[in-house]
Amino acid sequence: MWSLNVSIPQGIVRAIEEIAPVSGGWEEIVEEPTLVIKRFEKEDLDGHIESEIKFLLENVEPFTVEIGNLEMFEVADRGTSPVLYIEVKSIGMKLIHETLVSVFGCVKGVEGENYIPHITIARGSGVKNIDFSDFSGPTWWTAKTLEFWDGDKRKKKNQVMLDKNK
Repeated sequence: MWSLNVSIPQGIVRAIEEIAPVSGGWEEIVEEPTLVIKRFEKEDLDGHIESEIKFLLENVEPFTVEIGNLEMFEVADRGTSPVLYIEVKSIGMKLIHETLVSVFGCVKGVEGENYIPHITIARGSGVKNIDFSDFSGPTWWTAKTLEFWDGDKRKKKNQVMLDKNK
């Protein structure tokens, strides 16, 4: 599965690593956090679709992303449950998500009306034992770069720059 993600600044990534539930009994701690805008169920994201996405985003300006509360999906629609995550608030992300869903359709259960912008911290058999008030990193940033990700390989393929002046 491929996805279009918001690039997360290193300051946010480091702060997330500091609060990661190392001793909480979680089966999987996410090593490189991502922030998904839209998933694509195709095995490979061909150049035509990538070009179409870039065209659709051509006039999109950089937008604000704000970190919210530490939350948990008790039962995840995909993958191991429960899922510990940081809620994310961003009107810009939601608008891009809605645009891409209207063109490419949605991945059942996790997109469309079910879309909750978030950064996954950990998955599976854990306890929500983290005091998020210890989060010392920045609580918002301006998203200027979007990235195409190969979810199976956990690898960036390409990117879309929203800040045309840089």
